[in-house]
Order: sequence, then C-alpha cells, then structure tokens
Amino acid sequence: MNPLVVKQDQKLKRLRTALLNGLSSGVIADLVDEMQGGNVINTSESEEILQTNATTKNKARCLIDTVTRKGARASEKLIESLNVADTELCRKLGLDLSETDTSTAVSNQAPLTAPDSGSAIPPTSTPPALVVPVSDEWITPCTQQQYNEISQKTSEVYKMLPKANRKRLALLINNIEFEKPEMKRRGADVDEEQIQKLLNGFGYQVEKHNNLTAQGMEEALTAFSNREEHMQSDSTFVVLMSHGLRDKICGVKHSKDSEDTFHIDKVFNILNNKNCKGLRGKPKIIIIQACRGTNPGYAYVSDSATPEPQTDYEEEGPFYQVHKESDFICFCSTTPENVSLRHVQTGSIFIQSLIKVMRQNASKYDVDELFLKVQQSFQDFARQLPVKERSTLMKKLYLFPGI
Repeated sequence: MNPLVVKQDQKLKRLRTALLNGLSSGVIADLVDEMQGGNVINTSESEEILQTNATTKNKARCLIDTVTRKGARASEKLIESLNVADTELCRKLGLDLSETDTSTAVSNQAPLTAPDSGSAIPPTSTPPALVVPVSDEWITPCTQQQYNEISQKTSEVYKMLPKANRKRLALLINNIEFEKPEMKRRGADVDEEQIQKLLNGFGYQVEKHNNLTAQGMEEALTAFSNREEHMQSDSTFVVLMSHGLRDKICGVKHSKDSEDTFHIDKVFNILNNKNCKGLRGKPKIIIIQACRGTNPGYAYVSDSATPEPQTDYEEEGPFYQVHKESDFICFCSTTPENVSLRHVQTGSIFIQSLIKVMRQNASKYDVDELFLKVQQSFQDFARQLPVKERSTLMKKLYLFPGI
C-alpha cells in the first residue's frame, strides 16, 4: 500500500480529538454526502451519523470512527474531502495534502487521486494531489476555454466584469430564532453556513443578517440596495430564509395572534431599476427558502402558523410574488400552497440540492439551466417541488466560477 496513504490514516487517528472539536455541522454534512457518494459509507451509516447524534461533536465522532474502521484507503478519501470542505482546518492540523509528505508522493510516483466520480466534486483530468485548494475550488471551476467560448456571445450572455475591478455583493437573511420558541428553525444554521460558502466561492461578499422582524428585513434590503459597491458589480444574490405565508416572509415576532410579515413584492420594488441604480440592468437572483402553504406531508411538522410535534423534518412557510421588473430571476423552494421541508440537523432539502447542483455544474451551465437541474432532482419526491417565479432575465447568466 502507498506509504502516504498509511501515514494519512495514522494522522487521522492521532488527530481524532482535534477533529471532534474543529469540524462544523455544515462541513460534517458535506463530508457525509461525499463519503456516501464515494461508496465509503452506505445510506444507513449516513443516517446514523446525522440523525441519531444530537450534537455536532457526536456527529463528528461517529463519522470519524465509521470511516477509520473501514481502513486506510477510506481514511485517505475522508482527508481528501476534508481538504476541499475545510481548507483552513486541514492546514491547522497538518492534514493539508499540498504540504504533507510531498516527497513521498513524488518518489513513489503515486500522487493522491481526485475524489471518486460519485462524490460531490467531480474529478479533474489530472490528479490535484499537490495543488493548494483555494476558496472557489470547493466549486468546480470554469476553464479559461469555457469562459472564452461563452463570454464572446455578448448578445446572449450577461457581461461579467474583470475579477480585479468588480465588487460583488450578496445579501443573506436567515431567521432562525423567533419570539415563540417552538417556531425555531432547527437546521437552518447549516443552510446559512453552506449558502455563504457557496456565494463566497462565486466571488460575492456576503452581507448577513439573522433573526430580523419584518421591518428589519425591509431596512436591511433598502440599505443593501444603496450600497455603492453595486456600481462596480455585475450581479447580485439575495437569499431569504424563514417561515412564510403564501406571499410573505415571517419576521421573528410573527405568531398566530400577531402578524409580523414582509411581503415578497417589496424585494423586487427595492431592487428594481428605478430604486436601485447600482444594479440597473444587472441580473438579480432571488433565492427563497420558506413555505408557501400549509399542506402537510406525512410525519412532518409545520413551520407556518401552528407547529406540531417535532420530528426529523420540519416544514417551511409559503409565499408567492409576481413582478414585471427586468433582469430578475426568483427561485422558490416550493410551489404555491405547499410546504417546504427542512431537516432539523442537515438543513433544508431545497438548499442542499441547490448547493450540490451549483457546485458541480456552474462551470458549464447558466443560472436558468442550473435551476432546472435542481427541479429535476425533485421529480421523484412528491412532497415538494422548487419553482422559478417569473424570470425577467434578458440574457443568459453564467457565474464562471474561478474566473
């Protein structure tokens, strides 16, 4: 067996305690997904890691112990995936593949291979064992050739500003804690962590807000629309995650007896061509994770008006909007009148699917096609179907990760 593989296996066991304290819930969920995709662990083991352990530390312990019991090669795959999911932690613990035993790898003519094709990051044409991961390598990067071929179609594709000169901003509002404790959106912290990582990988500086009232959400959006950086940007993302009603997002003071809601149309009014000069004529991507109705699914509880007994999944709330402004595309987690499901430990299934699709495919497809692929991933899941709400994009929007 490759000596480097054996040594990495020994390191993983020696650093077990440090990993238990260093792994975040979002990274654990990502690692479990990649280990299952790479056939290191099976479905039942994945469920045991994420669902039977209440704390992040216990999840990490179960993941590490499950993988190390499968041998050195399995441990090697976990370290490879961890280098993609949390570069800084790997550097801190000495697990960085770009700096660990490179002489051994070269002398044995056996550099570490890219992750298996079934994992979250597809393998590249050459093994990246000795490449230092950077922030956007969590996302499959666009090649210069791909960029050159697509970007020259100026009449069909939105122009992307040069990386050195642009200042991309994104807004993330995530309501987790509510005045009514039973309305807490468990697992929403995982969505937040992963969405922020995704947007950072696409080159957006994320302005983040938590636990806002309806008025607070409006004030945050208005202030965001007035940011001077938009003049030097080529696009923006706005992500709203909370409980919801058909056409509204719930603020943290919302309850059955006292409404605290933010109407979805205000998002488009605030960011339209008249009110947001910096984003005039530039694509604006709105992502909403919330229920749009109260139709319940079996064994799930409702996030909307009256919560029911807690289980592994909970429902988000509903909303609906129609806007005629140009250069918008809005992607909602579910269709009108229906609930949106969120796992209390691993986050919402919509956000999980969105991140996976965008990580793997943003280098090749425009945003509209990416959203279609997310919808297709739900075709065998009858309880929920994401939907695009009135796209007014005038051209194709490519994110060109890595460019």
